[in-house]
Amino acid sequence: MQTSAHSTTHTQTNSGRRRAELTFKHNASLGRHGWLRLTPAYSVRVVDDILAKHPRSDRVVDPFSGTGTTALCAAQRGHEAVSFDINPFLVWFGNLKLAIFSHEELDEARDMGEQAVHSALAKRSRAAASPPLSNIERWWDGEDLSFLRRLSCAIQCLPRASDHARDLVRVAFCRSMIGLSNAAFNHQSMSFKSRDGRRRGHGGDSDWRVRCGARFRRDLQTVLAGAARNPLARARVIEADARALPRAFQRGADLLITSPPYPNRMSYIRELRPYMYWLGFLREKRDAGELDWRAIGGTWGIATSRVGAWQRRADTFFPDYTPAILGKIREADAASGDVLSRYVGKYFEDIWSHLRSALAIVRRGASLHYIVGNSKFYDVVVPTELIYRDMLLEAGASRVDVVPLRKRNSKKELIEFDVIAVR
Repeated sequence: MQTSAHSTTHTQTNSGRRRAELTFKHNASLGRHGWLRLTPAYSVRVVDDILAKHPRSDRVVDPFSGTGTTALCAAQRGHEAVSFDINPFLVWFGNLKLAIFSHEELDEARDMGEQAVHSALAKRSRAAASPPLSNIERWWDGEDLSFLRRLSCAIQCLPRASDHARDLVRVAFCRSMIGLSNAAFNHQSMSFKSRDGRRRGHGGDSDWRVRCGARFRRDLQTVLAGAARNPLARARVIEADARALPRAFQRGADLLITSPPYPNRMSYIRELRPYMYWLGFLREKRDAGELDWRAIGGTWGIATSRVGAWQRRADTFFPDYTPAILGKIREADAASGDVLSRYVGKYFEDIWSHLRSALAIVRRGASLHYIVGNSKFYDVVVPTELIYRDMLLEAGASRVDVVPLRKRNSKKELIEFDVIAVR
């Protein structure tokens, strides 16, 4: 294993604790941070702790914006922030979380939401088409799906309004949509409730109107309460590929805080599909797989079959212990070991491209924080934190420290780390 005089790995007692305050659960009650759930999202607490150590940072950057946690935390503390994401829905959602809302816009959103739910609950209301999700009956029971189709149509047909007001109503719709679904979030990735665990005996036509209407009104109230507290500074999210960040931002940041996808085959697009189809960011079934293929670590749909053809580029740097890890994964299972090995290899090839691009947009002396977790395929542990460390050093970082943050789940080997580099 490669080592360096400019790199250290710390072991702390924190790595043996689950630490719920360092997960998304901590975000749920924190205003805009809790608007929508994305299961791999990282905690506000992690970002705030890092920002507290860098109070004089002029510009904070996040190359993997996700739900906008880093940018919003920075803006709430008065830092200028810029984030990037390849997913257009996350760009839209992140910029809405960062927006400055006027009282008039909040009042307009409240009136629009009430008008939409009133229209959706009318007995002869029109309904939008169902989104092209496979096995849609697994997602929603009949009455709930009918309500969502009516509410979606009502929101689309609202009279001309400000973009902010309409978008706040759309976020409330997304909360209701996922809240009324059979999706379950009781483990690392989204799953579905068993039929025995679903609601039974809704009680007839009038009951679903009361239940669904109350749900949307609560969700709208939650969104508007978060929107009422504006951040102290302006921030934005830009659509961009993290492997090739815009040259206009070269040497523009003095603090980078991010949590990239982990090499664990968790598809972000899988979590986001319902939001994106309902709001029109995805239209055809194959669109989800195509977007996931463009993202780092994508594994959904067509991405799974395409990764089987991956071959390492000649200009990709891998630490000298990496090929042996890929070989062990390949040999561990005759059926799927090869494709998993290629998946991990492609992931780190993409990360190598990203790290070189990231070091180009931060100033000399800047700090970079990568919140990442290691992975395990069969009995082979992939030391993600060490590969990041050695890639950062090869790409030009002057120092890299690896600090464990928390235990991620019941497997004792799986830890979340803060990989801290100095350019």
